[in-house]
Amino acid sequence: MGLLDKIKKSIELKHPSPSISLIEKTEKKILELTKKSELNPKNSKILLELYTCYVETSNSEKKIECLEKLSFLLPGDSYPLQQLADIYLNELNDDAKAKFYQNKANDVKNNF
Repeated sequence: MGLLDKIKKSIELKHPSPSISLIEKTEKKILELTKKSELNPKNSKILLELYTCYVETSNSEKKIECLEKLSFLLPGDSYPLQQLADIYLNELNDDAKAKFYQNKANDVKNNF
C-alpha cells in the first residue's frame, strides 16, 4: 500500500459517507421544514434547521438561500454572514463574495 493509498484510507475512515437511510431521513426532514418555512417565513429557527439539513446534504445553493434569509431576519447576528463567507471562499472559490460577506460579518461584530 502506497502513501497515497494510506492517506485515502485514513480519510475514508474518518469521514464515512452518510448512509442511504440517513440521506432519506434528511430529505424527508427538508420537505417538512420547507413546508413549515413557507407557512412561517419569518421563523429563523426553522430556517436554521433547514440550513443544517442542507449542510448534511452538501447543497451549497440551498445553504446560501437559507443563510441570506437568516441574515435578513437577524441583522444583528454575524453567524449567517460568516457562514456565507466560508461557503463562498471554501466551496465556491469566489474570493470577492467571500470578502463581501466577511466584511459584513465584521461590521456586525464591531457594532455589537
